[in-house]
Amino acid sequence: MIIEVARLHHPVTALGPGTRLGIWTQGCTLACPGCLSRDTWESGPEYAVDVRTVLDWCDARPPAEIDGVSVSGGEPSRQPLALAELCRGLAERRERHGWDLLCWTGLEEEEFAARCPDAYALLDGLVTGPYVAARAGGGRWRGSANQRLVPLTGLGRERYDQWAEDGPAGGPEGGHPAELQFQVEADRIFLIGVPRPGDPARIQRALAAQGIPMKGVTWRP
Repeated sequence: MIIEVARLHHPVTALGPGTRLGIWTQGCTLACPGCLSRDTWESGPEYAVDVRTVLDWCDARPPAEIDGVSVSGGEPSRQPLALAELCRGLAERRERHGWDLLCWTGLEEEEFAARCPDAYALLDGLVTGPYVAARAGGGRWRGSANQRLVPLTGLGRERYDQWAEDGPAGGPEGGHPAELQFQVEADRIFLIGVPRPGDPARIQRALAAQGIPMKGVTWRP
């Protein structure tokens, strides 16, 4: 089974509880205005890898140092059969290692469940809803206030319940600050996590002050 993948990263500590494997799928037709990940929108054969290759990559990481797997994008539901195959492999590893499986989608929960029923049945949690720039600044791991963190299993409730009703940092619900990571590859810097409004511009200014100009940022057309 082939899946289009944008990138893989470990360790991820800014997309879910604990230390995680990060899998970003490639391809998204939702094109939410203000999306920070425009580089994951396009689809093409150059992004295609075998699901087995992704699972082998997971197996090459020390399982005792991993708490879960975060699947983002792009839009994972664009590849329902490949996503289901990936989730089946990850669920097998959950049984062996205790990993939880958390996925992000720009769809609402019911839409995702209808489009990807086999994957939905295997997930411990789902972050749902399109990014809405006018409502930017959601709860932990959510880019805008309309998005929801939905625990789906007992393991999901154990690990995500404390964050499910979390509001924006500094907001009336007393939300927690976003955590961000940076992955450097050659001349590219990837931001991992869900930034607060204004964070990308602040990061760009801070890097410029250190003599590191940023060109072709993904949050602008």
